[in-house]
Amino acid sequence: MKPLRYSLLLGTALGACLAAPLPALAQTHYRDGTYPGPTYSAYYGYVQAQVTVHSGKITEVRVLKYPSDRATSRYIASRALPYLEREVIRAQSGRIYGVTGATLDSRAFVASIDGALRSASH
Repeated sequence: MKPLRYSLLLGTALGACLAAPLPALAQTHYRDGTYPGPTYSAYYGYVQAQVTVHSGKITEVRVLKYPSDRATSRYIASRALPYLEREVIRAQSGRIYGVTGATLDSRAFVASIDGALRSASH
């Protein structure tokens, strides 16, 4: 009987945590235009991203440079970078999670996106 009681307590505590409202993030408005971010090292190569803003919203994200010297680098970039592009558009910011197994590419991508969005901010 004890496992049931503990699982009920855990479930109740978890439900209470999930029900609590999250603090709202300040909504950032961006100027329309296309903004290239700075280039950052991802150890095996460089990553540079570009953001396009239309009507104050991020509408397109493109990777301008990515590690491509080695087959493994090309494979990792081909899997991770399209996902990261979509996540920036979905989140409307650079506050996104990286991709497991592509940590260096993810960090460099997010840093480049942050630079581009700083240029686009009012």
